[in-house]
Amino acid sequence: MARDLGKNLSRARIIIALIGLATSVYLALIATFGISAACPAGQIINCDAVLGSAYARTFGVPNGYLGIAFFIAALALIYLKKTEPLVLVNAVGSGFVAYFVYAEYMIGSICIYCTLVHICTLLLLAISLYELRGAKGT
Repeated sequence: MARDLGKNLSRARIIIALIGLATSVYLALIATFGISAACPAGQIINCDAVLGSAYARTFGVPNGYLGIAFFIAALALIYLKKTEPLVLVNAVGSGFVAYFVYAEYMIGSICIYCTLVHICTLLLLAISLYELRGAKGT
């Protein structure tokens, strides 16, 4: 039973990372080509307001590109079965999530695609911590 759970968690991590990667590619395309996001434009949910803000870039790099790098690194570590480095990468990614959620608060709008990336990042951290805990026998 524990073996089945491990397999299912591994599959779940891969699927979650691929969803995050695909969403990050979409966000990078929006930034690169200056297209409008396929997203409702209300006061609370407004992807264009978020993606067109000063917070849409980190260190001068569109956040979608950072997401691509993050999820590729996560997929590589998942493939190599490197749980401890994966936890570290996911913890750093989760720190960025906290910053980006703060940014959305400051903007006063939420980007649904960004939120999907945030959820994927936090789920990867949770699963990795669970696996690390199991690997340490606690």
